[in-house]
Amino acid sequence: MARLSVDLGSDKVAERDEAENRKLKKLTRGRPSVSKAREQGWKECERTGWSFTNIPVPIKEMFDAEAEKRGLGKKQFLYHCLRTGGLDIPADDVLDARRR
Repeated sequence: MARLSVDLGSDKVAERDEAENRKLKKLTRGRPSVSKAREQGWKECERTGWSFTNIPVPIKEMFDAEAEKRGLGKKQFLYHCLRTGGLDIPADDVLDARRR
């Protein structure tokens, strides 16, 4: 019967690309779990502006009124609507980049 030898101790790809390997180690350093690493990733990801133009005034007024009724800011209410629509968006405290 033939034998198969597998050496898991050597990863030639990682050895060739030390810069990428160092970057991955830096990103995961100090992260005790996958969920904590994901949470930190949400806080540190790049930010962008997001705006909508030419929305009918009554829709904007309804959105603002509903956000105020629920005690949420406009961004938090938008996240709430996206979560309700089925998107996997983390809790607001995870997304808050002010506390990186």
